[in-house]
Amino acid sequence: MAFSTRSKAGLNASAQGYVPLPNPGLEQINHSVTSTLDHMKTLLDELEPATPFEKGMKSYMTFLHCQFTELKHQVDRVQSDSVVRHRNTMETVDELALTCVKTEQYSRRDTVTVVGLVQPDNETQAGLTKKVAEVLSTPGDTVTETDLSVVHRNSNRPRIIKGKTIPPSVTVKFCRIDKKDRALRAYKNFDVVQKRPREVKVYQSLTPHYSSLRGTIYKFLNSNPDDGQDFGSIFNSGLSPKWVTYQSPTSGLAVKLSSGDYFTGIHMFDDFAKCIWDKFPSCRVGN
Repeated sequence: MAFSTRSKAGLNASAQGYVPLPNPGLEQINHSVTSTLDHMKTLLDELEPATPFEKGMKSYMTFLHCQFTELKHQVDRVQSDSVVRHRNTMETVDELALTCVKTEQYSRRDTVTVVGLVQPDNETQAGLTKKVAEVLSTPGDTVTETDLSVVHRNSNRPRIIKGKTIPPSVTVKFCRIDKKDRALRAYKNFDVVQKRPREVKVYQSLTPHYSSLRGTIYKFLNSNPDDGQDFGSIFNSGLSPKWVTYQSPTSGLAVKLSSGDYFTGIHMFDDFAKCIWDKFPSCRVGN
């Protein structure tokens, strides 16, 4: 499968049920010690000493067998303990990483990204701020330049996507979070009057982690077996995405499928994969 359950933030799919990778060297040593103990036990069972020397040798071999057996038990306990410690460490690391991811995204709670806003050749900061305020204004909720603390283009060059020129996006930071929330709720990226997507779209500003995760989910749902990628029956099931958007630090990403199914609480790819596999078991890779 092409998609890793670890995000770019380093989040593990899940530390729960962690199974350590096999250690060939340790397994070989363990097998060798077990074979040696079995061989010693066979010799001790078959040995019938007749002389004091043979009796002494059998007694010494019995002692060694007991010592090696106890040593093996200690090694097994240490190995078992290391697995538990490793699992606990992974759980702690994942929890800390997820906290960092949520905190980083929370710091952008007053910021949106405007995509598709035309960039004139002689664009000025004042002109850009005024234009953004006009775009974000909706009937009943006007946005003024004083509502915005930061407005800037994220690049000097447009992007070419599927042969279409897309102007550099604009990062917009509001002075007040409640004002940002109202503006983001009021602005609809789909024009219900024209019945088509708007040329200018507004999104919650995402950190690289959530932005990458969002793109990965889209790529997964739009996968095509003809492209040489194996996703079981995911493509044939027609589970195409309607939208993927960020909701809140608690809810993370929300996914709406064309089938009408809705998933939320997605902070890493494995959260999304679990939703898909639980809802559509036949789509599990390998079926």
